Amino acid sequence: MNPELEQKLATLRSDYEARSGTPFSHFYCPILFRDEAVDLCKAHIVNAAFSDSVRSWTIQRTDVDNFYGSAFESDFVNIQYRGEHLAEGILADPHLSKKLRPTIRLGDEDVEHFIASGPVPEQFTETVVVGPNGPVRLGLKIHPDDAMTAMSKKWSIAIEKDIRLPALVSILKAAHLTMFDMLGYSYALSAGGIFVGRDILGKFFICNKVLGKSSVIANAEAHFKEFSNMVRPLLNPPADVRGTASDRFVFVCRCDTETPWGIIVFVRTSHLVHAALVPVLETDTAAERFVTFLKGGECKIRANRCRFDGNRWYGAKDEEVLIWPKAELSGQVDFSSL
Repeated sequence: MNPELEQKLATLRSDYEARSGTPFSHFYCPILFRDEAVDLCKAHIVNAAFSDSVRSWTIQRTDVDNFYGSAFESDFVNIQYRGEHLAEGILADPHLSKKLRPTIRLGDEDVEHFIASGPVPEQFTETVVVGPNGPVRLGLKIHPDDAMTAMSKKWSIAIEKDIRLPALVSILKAAHLTMFDMLGYSYALSAGGIFVGRDILGKFFICNKVLGKSSVIANAEAHFKEFSNMVRPLLNPPADVRGTASDRFVFVCRCDTETPWGIIVFVRTSHLVHAALVPVLETDTAAERFVTFLKGGECKIRANRCRFDGNRWYGAKDEEVLIWPKAELSGQVDFSSL
């Protein structure tokens, strides 16, 4: 085993023993809640395919990591191209073009295209776009005579991909691993950690691990729907918010001054930031408040800013009121005052 993995595993084994009374034999997974002799891997908390994102990692079962990586994160990583102004660059990049499948539109009609590696057939029209490595020749499946007539119509390049479900699942997993990396088994073995790890992520893996991707996605729509209110994109994220996995900054949501019911974790993916609210379920009052939150709808959240330094929490005394928007409005949490 890699020396880094061995050292991290030893730390986790000691932490687990301190919490449970006995050490695990192999690795006690914070998603499956099983200690089994399986392959382990160095799992990035935020998928490594995101540029300029934190490279923090923890130990994870290889089967679990691969499952969520191939079923959801492989599509979620495309969110980093959201708002991409250089659509022509994506169109001309063979790798990105295959992933994002850009469409050329003439008015309201789609025009098929291909990257020309040789002469473009006479019945098609050749054009040139500027790609990341220079000009790239494209063949448009439209006759040159028709192309000339079509110049009066509006040309556009569309890149459309619905990644709301991959985003929800990937952010929940990243938030859970962020908390595990930060707090270890004191979080994983808590009621909130069990809820996110075993009941949301672990249960879905066990029921779907042998299925093909199309079946996994179909089942995910039903399974994760009731948890959709836990994740929102962040509006106007400050440049210094690097993501909780990096800066250990969170918001602690409270029913009153003494009773926390949730923790808002920040997940940065390149230039975008998402907020994920993971539950704290140590009291009946907290559990009731979280159940109400899960039902959706815009709500006000009373919270304090907190930072974890590796040994203890440092929290702001002043309470703030945050607005968590409705899901159907594609709302974003406004933390522009941070």
